[in-house]
Amino acid sequence: MAAYFIQKQMVMKEVLRFYSVLKILVFMMQLFSASEFPQIREWATTDVLFYTSQKNLICHNVLLTTFSNRKYTELVYTEQDPRFFVDIYCTKDRRFLTINSNSKTSSEVWLVDCSHPFNSPILVQQRTKGVIYHVEHRNDELYILTTYGEPPEYKLMKTPFGSYGMKNWQLVYKLKEKTKLIDLEMFRDHCVMFLKQCGHLYLNVISLVSHSVQSIKLPAWACAFESESHPEYNASTCYFQLISPVQPPKRFAYSLVENHLIEQAEQEVPITINCHTVRLEAKSKDEILVPITVFYNKNSKELHRKPLLVHVYGAYGIDLNMSFKAEKLMLIEDGWILAYCHVRGGGELGLSWHKDGCMHNKLKGLHDLKACIMLLHELGFSQPKYTALTGSSAGGVLAGALCNADPDLIRAMVLQVPFLDVLNTMLDTHLPLTVEEQEEWGNPLADEKCMDYIKSYCPYNNIKPQTYPSVLITAYENDQRIPLKGLLRYVHKLRKAVMDHASSTNKKGNLIPRIILNVQAGGSHCAPSWEDSLNEVTSHLAFLYKEFGLERE
Repeated sequence: MAAYFIQKQMVMKEVLRFYSVLKILVFMMQLFSASEFPQIREWATTDVLFYTSQKNLICHNVLLTTFSNRKYTELVYTEQDPRFFVDIYCTKDRRFLTINSNSKTSSEVWLVDCSHPFNSPILVQQRTKGVIYHVEHRNDELYILTTYGEPPEYKLMKTPFGSYGMKNWQLVYKLKEKTKLIDLEMFRDHCVMFLKQCGHLYLNVISLVSHSVQSIKLPAWACAFESESHPEYNASTCYFQLISPVQPPKRFAYSLVENHLIEQAEQEVPITINCHTVRLEAKSKDEILVPITVFYNKNSKELHRKPLLVHVYGAYGIDLNMSFKAEKLMLIEDGWILAYCHVRGGGELGLSWHKDGCMHNKLKGLHDLKACIMLLHELGFSQPKYTALTGSSAGGVLAGALCNADPDLIRAMVLQVPFLDVLNTMLDTHLPLTVEEQEEWGNPLADEKCMDYIKSYCPYNNIKPQTYPSVLITAYENDQRIPLKGLLRYVHKLRKAVMDHASSTNKKGNLIPRIILNVQAGGSHCAPSWEDSLNEVTSHLAFLYKEFGLERE
């Protein structure tokens, strides 16, 4: 009988536990279905949840809610400056929740003690123009990743808990110039930095006890890291994946105890391809050397007759996407040459590389792109009539600008959700992100010189009757980031310029380029559905193969 009652009590406990979890899930579903969809969520305790809410693509508010018997919701933080975007993050030791308010050029961090989540947040350092910082915690010390000090690249600094101001920050480690910090992981006694320098990837492992640094050069074929789920604070091994556009992710492990890099065993049959990787540097208009990464089939002959697909981005300090794509393998097998141009405005050579290609320096990115394509042709990698250019989102600015300035360098252009109407977008402060992105493009409403400068490169404003390459643009009907109205305006103006040029020259045998706008009803700017993505890849490849007169069996 006693055993029966004990079993019954255990069953009732499980039922009550399940019911409690169910109530939390129902409440969270109700919470997350609100009109301002919570974008980021972190648990301070087992029953106190902090979350942000989004409106017009920007998070400005942080709230907390409880899941105890007495439900309670409170607004914790509100950002008043429209240029700043708010997110939240728990330190790896779960000691503090950080409220991070970031613009393109400065940041501000507030700490919430997870053991006292209802206490007011504490400011670490008031925002300072040009200073970006992020905070971690270890052994009653704050570890701060920041751009504070010279040179204006990232550094790891620390300060005793309670000594918050910049004057108290002590240097632990600073990056070399022209080095890109890709990611950082904090462990109990180590900080692991994922870096890119001169086109090669490195791990820098910093001992937080001795401050010694171990630098590990990673395999030469690797072009990018792909992070795994965040490791435990007390873990002794750091896991990550390495990839390239033509190499699927390979898993690696670094033992923090043994200081040893290990390549994990393949789980599936590895993909093999006769692909050669070349790293080049093109001299831009101002003598600056611009990196290029080139892939081509080792068995290819007469490379000057092979089709070339050039990739560009060059904005926001973001690296050109070098992740693995199965279709890139197919192109290499078919003899295509793939070139990735790491122009200024991106982040491949650190923060200064971005700064030298934004605001009043945007034309430098255009000059870089032109220099890269010209060098490729000079070295025998294809020729203009077999060259296509591709870009997405902000990459459309440089691609569209080159299309206007030097259309004879390329035969075709494939753009996905491209930003082509820069001036009209930056003049409309009612559009989402316009105010926030003034630190990238400038504010033409307040600065006449800025307006003239944007006019000088804006793809839409510089369309004129001339020979143009064929163009395929993919767009989404309800894209808040790239309004469809601007793309319709661009396509209409480009088609008219093409027809006006054809009418004025009236030469027999002149091919009129195809100008195609493919508007998708589904998907979104950042993440189209898997099926839509396959359809888009198919349409892009079909367009390019037809343009170059290529046929696949």
